[in-house]
Amino acid sequence: MKQIMEHRLHDGTRLALRSFTQQDVDTVHAYAADPLVCRYVDWGPNFRSGSEAFINEARASAAGAFNLAATLDSEVIGAGAVWTTSEQHASGELGYVLNSRHWGRGYATIVAGMLLDLGFATVGLQRTEATCAPENTASRRVLEKSGFSYEGLLRGHQRTASGRRDSLLYARLSSD
Repeated sequence: MKQIMEHRLHDGTRLALRSFTQQDVDTVHAYAADPLVCRYVDWGPNFRSGSEAFINEARASAAGAFNLAATLDSEVIGAGAVWTTSEQHASGELGYVLNSRHWGRGYATIVAGMLLDLGFATVGLQRTEATCAPENTASRRVLEKSGFSYEGLLRGHQRTASGRRDSLLYARLSSD
């Protein structure tokens, strides 16, 4: 298990990003099977086999991509990813998800900041995008607190089990 980044919270606890291990399946499945967590994403709620497949894919991330476990004092509380979408244009995307037990504490904003740092400093991105469902006000706040600028509405952007869904597009430049 390789730790990539960490952030010390004011109470001394440690929020970190690290590589996934096979031992993370149960904690990943705890949030990936939760309909509340999955209501704004284009995956889930997962069966256990879906959570196992996610761990295997995350462990095999390609060059220019990080798909990482978000941990709080070594307990997996979610995931975060940053990846290249265009090498030519030095652009990429990021995303994050947290177990609902850990919502509302500022952790997603810290995770988004660490992912931005990885994308800009390690991957070499100059532009990073993120999307969220228009009704996902918590994720919109996370992106705004992380310095992203709202760029527009992507109509019918994602296909979900209930049909096509719009997304809001946010972006941040390394020079911001």
